[in-house]
Amino acid sequence: MENQKDPIITVHMASGGSFAFQLHPQWAPNACNSVISLAAAGAYDGMTIDRIVPGFVIQPRYLDEGRPDLDYFIDGEFEANGFKGNPPVVTGVVAMAGDGATFSSGSCFFITLGDHPRLTGHFTAIGEVVSGWDEIKRLESVPIEPVDTDLGAVINRPITPEIMETVTVETFGVEYPQPVILRRAY
Repeated sequence: MENQKDPIITVHMASGGSFAFQLHPQWAPNACNSVISLAAAGAYDGMTIDRIVPGFVIQPRYLDEGRPDLDYFIDGEFEANGFKGNPPVVTGVVAMAGDGATFSSGSCFFITLGDHPRLTGHFTAIGEVVSGWDEIKRLESVPIEPVDTDLGAVINRPITPEIMETVTVETFGVEYPQPVILRRAY
């Protein structure tokens, strides 16, 4: 559509703060469809921020929750997987987690806190933070503790849970299709 305004995802934290990011479906249509669908269904509501790496990323839902509505993979819309046109993953960009080679998580996004060239071309950029950078910086500075994961990695999780109370999407009247799922995690 002409002059279409791209969707906005707004995250209201239980702590009272909030931040928003604008999705850019032209960057990664299927990944954006996935996030829009999940936010509209309330799938992110009540989820915790599970990973904070100061200067690198903030990421909800790093740890496996065993939720079929969230546990699926989609094709990675990035250069390493043959997808052209996905922009650099730099400070303030929101991107999807994945293996960095072929697939992306259908639900797990992260917010980049710095410029890290190794992410570009290997992780699907879906949008950028448009408001609430002060809340992002607050999250980056909360006390964290190392936690072992089932994935063979140690992550830094907030000592006091940081909960995304509600996550909403404004599509400005545009309907987006359901995502094309590559495979379920279970």
